[in-house]
Amino acid sequence: MGDLGTELQQRVASLADRFGVPGVAVGVDLAGSTHFACHGITHAHHPLPVDPDTLFQIASNSKPFTATLVMQLVEEGALGLDDPVRRHLPELRMPDRRHDDAVTVGHLLSHRVGWDGDEIFVRQPRPPRLDNPFETMARARQLVEPGGPWTYSNAGFTLAGLLVERLRGAPFEQVLRERVLAPLGMTRTCTRADEAIFHRVAMRHFSRPGREAIPLPAGGWQAGWELAAIDVPAGGIVSNAADLLRWLRFWLGRADDGATPPLSAATRARMCEDQVEPWNPANGQAIGWAVRLDPAARILGHGGLTAGYCSYTLFAPSLDLACAVLTNGTSGGPLHSEITRWLVSEVGGRPWADPQPLALPPPLAGYCGAYWSAFGVITVRAVGDELELATERHPTDDGSWQPPPELPLRARLCSPVLAIAHEPEPLRGVLIDFDPADEPPAWLRVGGRIARRL
Repeated sequence: MGDLGTELQQRVASLADRFGVPGVAVGVDLAGSTHFACHGITHAHHPLPVDPDTLFQIASNSKPFTATLVMQLVEEGALGLDDPVRRHLPELRMPDRRHDDAVTVGHLLSHRVGWDGDEIFVRQPRPPRLDNPFETMARARQLVEPGGPWTYSNAGFTLAGLLVERLRGAPFEQVLRERVLAPLGMTRTCTRADEAIFHRVAMRHFSRPGREAIPLPAGGWQAGWELAAIDVPAGGIVSNAADLLRWLRFWLGRADDGATPPLSAATRARMCEDQVEPWNPANGQAIGWAVRLDPAARILGHGGLTAGYCSYTLFAPSLDLACAVLTNGTSGGPLHSEITRWLVSEVGGRPWADPQPLALPPPLAGYCGAYWSAFGVITVRAVGDELELATERHPTDDGSWQPPPELPLRARLCSPVLAIAHEPEPLRGVLIDFDPADEPPAWLRVGGRIARRL
């Protein structure tokens, strides 16, 4: 490939303009050579240029940090991945009480708890402390059995963070700082607004292609700019491109000079192993990390989304490659997809390829119906030889938060258990998979979350 730094900068600028993203910071490390590409501004009304040290909320990119803290406890023998969670958190009650002792520590770290993992965002307990999740979790809906099909769970990582706090006898943020951030030299990474304010911070925005970005003073489940304590282990870390490359170089096995690796090489390798069979042609799950099956390489990484921020981190051991992408606009998702797919294909020599729709799809009637999801009821209907998924948000008479309405999603079947979206444009390429064990399917999975047939 040519001059990586120059081409990276050009692509970042072009994609930011195309998708209307106010500010972007990208860091890439390839075989020890580091490149940063930054574009745009921190705040539409009080603009400063984004640089490699600019702080962004990294949202669910926090989860691998929490998993690392739990695995330190596993290394020390304080707990095991096969331990029932109730051995350490006896207050835990499952929505289906027969599963109370079935959930293990390993299930938390690999999204196999089986319940609606977003109930804790939609109807937060008061006060939203890390030690106060149990009543909310007990009323969440059980979607599949623990240890069964993979379904994304923010609540599982809230419990993982509480395990860290209980077994260490110290606040989660303190343990994070002392046992991961400080040893790796991540000096600007934090969890609180009163820490971030001493540095350059990217404000969150509502952004759309071709429109002026609008700063979001508050949004979603977030009462203020920082996430509540109960959400920090799942999504509350604030960081920058420079610090995240320090983190990712550790995962490549070459931590910076002077840094202290927070895990042994053996535990680091164990966390990168598959925990479930790939759940569609592009995605699997390790411990704390998602697995992305690019044609050029097996990628470990994670995405992150809070109100007005979108981020992605990845590392590919076979390519000796790491990358962090940070954006401060709601339209940042397509940008990080395009940047990271281009980067991996350039370095690995094989371009990304979406699954291809079937020329002759099977009858669609069995897929149609209503499916209960965390944020609404998804109605699936056949439109010609395509499937349309339209979500009607749950009523919010109790004051609970729900995401804004979405446009219907149109998808074509690629196999009897997999479909790929082609509309609307921001969701092009999203994969929808269907329960392979039942016909008609008992559930579908979109955005990594299972929705049960009603």
